[in-house]
Amino acid sequence: MGILDRVSMIVRSNVNSILDKSSNPEADLNYFMLEMREGMGQTEKAVQEAIVQKKVYEMQATDYRRRAQEWDAKAQTAVRANRDDLATEALRQKLQAEEEADRLEQQARDQDTNVAQMRSSLEELRKKYTETEQNKGNLIARYNMNKQAERVMGVQDPGTGLPQSDYTRMQQKIMAEQVRAEMDEQNYRGAAAEAEINRLQVEETLEDELASLKQRMGQKPKTDTTQAKPPAGDDKPYDEK
Repeated sequence: MGILDRVSMIVRSNVNSILDKSSNPEADLNYFMLEMREGMGQTEKAVQEAIVQKKVYEMQATDYRRRAQEWDAKAQTAVRANRDDLATEALRQKLQAEEEADRLEQQARDQDTNVAQMRSSLEELRKKYTETEQNKGNLIARYNMNKQAERVMGVQDPGTGLPQSDYTRMQQKIMAEQVRAEMDEQNYRGAAAEAEINRLQVEETLEDELASLKQRMGQKPKTDTTQAKPPAGDDKPYDEK
């Protein structure tokens, strides 16, 4: 589980729900507060690491931009030597370098987003910790009152014999698993189709890149100057035979 997911889960956790399932509310509440402190420390460390990683991505992207320029120059050399095969391969390498640079630049932007999200989650976690610490006594007292009320007014689902809250959670879990399975199948089919389409697009792009490069270099596309010849033995009109 990633740090953002863990912190988000802690922030969304309902303290009353935690206590409701507890046999030792004070000990469980102290443990929950310990988790919050650990989460804050891990988030602060993750923020610093994300900032460093962003710088690394930016440096790597710059290097791939330089490589793309070098492959473009090599492609021009191949065109001048009338080696379209080498020019096409050089352009392929250029496109791959540009794609890698794009990917790294996107990862750098993603790190900015991650940092903003982690800082926001960290602030929420600090706020939740402070509120929990301040209301610790009231939370335990409320827990004891709720348990007493449940013993007096306990309600069960007539069909299952389970408490209604447990039955509802079980239904929601089953429905979530069904939805997740359907989404996995759809994602698999979509990924296979996307991979094949991407392959076709790369081939089209390489052809366009080679034509564009030749145009930049002032070369005209080759045309077929071979004229169709009449079939052998049929060079005279029919009437003259």
